[in-house]
Amino acid sequence: MSRPQHHKAARLRLISAALGLGAVVALGGCSAGQVTETDTQVAAVNGGAGDVQEIAVRNATFSFPASGTLYPAGSSAPLQAVLTNEGADDKLVEVTSPYTTAPATVSGTTALPSRTALHATGTNAELKAQAEATGARTVQITLNGFKQDITPGVTIPVTFVFQNAGPVTVQVPIGEDEKPRPELHDSEAGGH
Repeated sequence: MSRPQHHKAARLRLISAALGLGAVVALGGCSAGQVTETDTQVAAVNGGAGDVQEIAVRNATFSFPASGTLYPAGSSAPLQAVLTNEGADDKLVEVTSPYTTAPATVSGTTALPSRTALHATGTNAELKAQAEATGARTVQITLNGFKQDITPGVTIPVTFVFQNAGPVTVQVPIGEDEKPRPELHDSEAGGH
């Protein structure tokens, strides 16, 4: 291949590459700044979930700590969840975790008849009031004596034991902070 032919071939490859790159940039720019379908979606369930036979544990979370942002070693944490039963009558008999020094305290309704739900409301008084206002059955579950600090973003295994269905272990995180966040004013946010 002569030198002029070689330069012409190189220029053609360079032009093709530039056109290809331009197309990618142009197509990528089509969605720039647009609101996507998924940008406002949140997970339907942000807590742990598990199933054993016809019983389902859904949206299991620890209530956000009343003070601070973690549960220190030795402390207790109330649990929120919804337990549903699509099978024969059953009953919640125990809740445990290898991260605690003792079984959880379980009080309130523990029976789980067929085709019913049981709402563990934690310390969320509003959630408990809403559940009771609609005739929902409630239970209070508190894990006691954590062996280590439990921080947001960490999940710990919690085992729910049912009289007939048996045990199901769910990975449980700390839930969202329900307290409103203080708003920053322009002077606090650096004048933006």
